[in-house]
Amino acid sequence: MIELATPEAYGDIYAQKPWTVESLPVIPDKWQFSVIDKTKSQYSVLKSLMNSPEIDELICATDAGREGECIFRYIYFVSGCRKPVKRLWISSVEDDDIREGFRNLKNDSDYNRLFDSGYARAQADWLVGMNFTRLFSAVYSSFLSVGRVQTPTLNLIVNRENEINSFAKKKYFTVTIDCGEFKAHSDKIENYEEADRILKAAENNIAFIRSVCTEKKKAAPPKLLDLTSLQKIANRLFGYTAQQTLNYAQSLYESKLITYPRTDSRYVTNSMEDKIYQLLDCVKDNISFAADIDFIPNVKAVINDSKVTDHHALLPTLSISNDDVLDKVPESELKILYLICAQLIYAVSSAYEYENTTAVLECSGYEFTAKGKRIASLGWKKYQQKIISEISDKFISVNDILLPDIAQGLVYENIRSELNEHWTSPPKRFTDDTLIAAMENAGKHFEAEHYGLGSPATRSGIIETIIKRGLVLRSGKNLVPTSKGISLIQAVPEEIRSPMITAQWEDKLRNIENGQYSPDLFLAEITAFVSEIVEKYGKNKTDLSFKAEKKIIGKCPKCGKNVVEFLKGYGCESGKNGCGFVIWKNISGITISEKAVSMLIKFGISPKIKGFKKKDGSGTFSAFLVLNDDFSLSFKFN
Repeated sequence: MIELATPEAYGDIYAQKPWTVESLPVIPDKWQFSVIDKTKSQYSVLKSLMNSPEIDELICATDAGREGECIFRYIYFVSGCRKPVKRLWISSVEDDDIREGFRNLKNDSDYNRLFDSGYARAQADWLVGMNFTRLFSAVYSSFLSVGRVQTPTLNLIVNRENEINSFAKKKYFTVTIDCGEFKAHSDKIENYEEADRILKAAENNIAFIRSVCTEKKKAAPPKLLDLTSLQKIANRLFGYTAQQTLNYAQSLYESKLITYPRTDSRYVTNSMEDKIYQLLDCVKDNISFAADIDFIPNVKAVINDSKVTDHHALLPTLSISNDDVLDKVPESELKILYLICAQLIYAVSSAYEYENTTAVLECSGYEFTAKGKRIASLGWKKYQQKIISEISDKFISVNDILLPDIAQGLVYENIRSELNEHWTSPPKRFTDDTLIAAMENAGKHFEAEHYGLGSPATRSGIIETIIKRGLVLRSGKNLVPTSKGISLIQAVPEEIRSPMITAQWEDKLRNIENGQYSPDLFLAEITAFVSEIVEKYGKNKTDLSFKAEKKIIGKCPKCGKNVVEFLKGYGCESGKNGCGFVIWKNISGITISEKAVSMLIKFGISPKIKGFKKKDGSGTFSAFLVLNDDFSLSFKFN
């Protein structure tokens, strides 16, 4: 309902268009707020109630987190209300938890540092976004959207695309020797002549085992889920975007089926030990894949008071046992609930235990290695294999790789050898899963070891924002930068596109929340940074308009000019006033790749594409795209 006022509120000079460098930086002396137009009537209702003489006290019951605290206090401040406030702080909206929360209301002043952190974050985003968007739009004479978190996030995607485009695959070789009962392999060999020499030296020769090493290994159960880990798993298993996962989790929370979703903790507190036992019994009684699970849970493994801040890890609630409640949950949300229930089972299960055996062989003076694995106890992986296969189309394989009884000094005669050819692979494009992981870890190398770009609650929104603004598009599960996004990153300086400063700022915001850093000092640092960037890059205004360099896909089959990439399609560079040829990027629910379009305009037919959505919504189909004589497209199935 309330937002930080736009620059126009601070003087007429900021309302002038086009924007000018001379009007920057915009640094408010006293911050102003404005009521959002579309919710003005609802704000009026709240203001009237809050200031009513019948009301003695308010209870802040917004989301129990940084943003929720800001939402309440912005309204409280702008409305002019000064009545005493209590704070409802809960992690579940089950009736019992709400009642317990009301029995233990806090003073809202206990959360001043939380508000300070949220308000500082909003001010930093405003100062960077408003000033740098105006600065670089003025410098390049074209609108460029720049943000404190969105630009470094876009930079991650663009850098990955550059790595892919500049990747030169290289051939390498390995030599395998066959000892009859098992095979052993050489290390990677880059030179063919060297590989061929090893191949010939080993053929029909003698090999002996130089050493055997067996190690016992354990893989501890995974921790409980926080929002980020839930988003990564849901993208990997179901293809859900980060925003979809958050939306489904929010709906489950409002339906009282899971606890507060925007958490960054993967543990629970010691006081919740009995509750975890209750939840496990509830899951086994009400979730089909858990019915036959029988083990003694290690609940202590998920308890760590020091790692629970505002909220504990994501958990199902006892409400999943209510009559027919799960029958009413949409399938998309049910899958998220299943992931949370499954993780609770894994987290309190026993470790996965196995033995790794490594045998080093020598043949004709060259070294070869054979590896084996024997599973001692599947532990939590036993349940993971079962559950994942039931709730998705994925299957997790955990198998023995057995070596025969071998010992140091054993000799094998008449060795057969084989030359294997391999190619190096380029890095993969980001998906929501891998991008969120990269955002989460962006601060690792910049003295901000625990905090990255954005927070668990905001990362999905950042991804959707850069897509909405045409800087990135989805191609299946992949996130691909557009020419507009690539050009923007080329246009802004390293200080803005690098995740370093933003990651350090996130670290300081958390320290503000913990009372270990001053919000005034933080804002002073942001203000100085903004002023420095405006001074440094506002001097050399260019008269050349900023133009996104459009990528050439091929030749237009209609007029012979170049086909280039636009925001929503691939079309003739002559544009709509030219020959008008275009192939839209999204066809029947699938984003058509550059490679497919390139083949389509060159040969008249694309590779076979999977996942087109049927018009009646009954499923998907695979087909070739065919370019017809009239330059329209049609499907071909054989």
